[in-house]
Amino acid sequence: MRTTNLLSLVAAVLVVGCVDAPITPEHILPDGQLRSDLSSSQAAFAATPARPVGHAVQVAAVLAAQAAGPLVDAATFPAEAGSVHLHLRADSLLEPRPVTFVWTHGDSREEVPGVLAPTTTLALAASHPLNPDERGRWKVEVFTLAGDEPAQLLLTREFEVL
Repeated sequence: MRTTNLLSLVAAVLVVGCVDAPITPEHILPDGQLRSDLSSSQAAFAATPARPVGHAVQVAAVLAAQAAGPLVDAATFPAEAGSVHLHLRADSLLEPRPVTFVWTHGDSREEVPGVLAPTTTLALAASHPLNPDERGRWKVEVFTLAGDEPAQLLLTREFEVL
């Protein structure tokens, strides 16, 4: 039993010694300061901070001819409507996020910088004017800004101008 206790004690000291070596009398100068001239068996290291963990944000969208008031979500708009308005709601968004709104019609592509703001209700996020000569299929996309990582598509909606 005594041998088992002694082996346990030696094992515990070895394990503790591997994790963090204790300061011993040879590490201390006569004035009580730590010696700097001893070669240490411990290696210096630096911790790499963990990447922040993202969380999912759900984006709800309404395309409407109305900029405010009661909204009617639509997939077709008469050219005489004047503008198409994209209203967004971003659930679980903690702070405003810069985004790019991309309006595409045929070979024409217009990028508009904007902000996706945290809100619990639909809010006007972007608008695009309609011209009678721009009838046909359209698409609006919302992208995150490219930074350390490539831009990501958050939302896409297609509509037609009659």
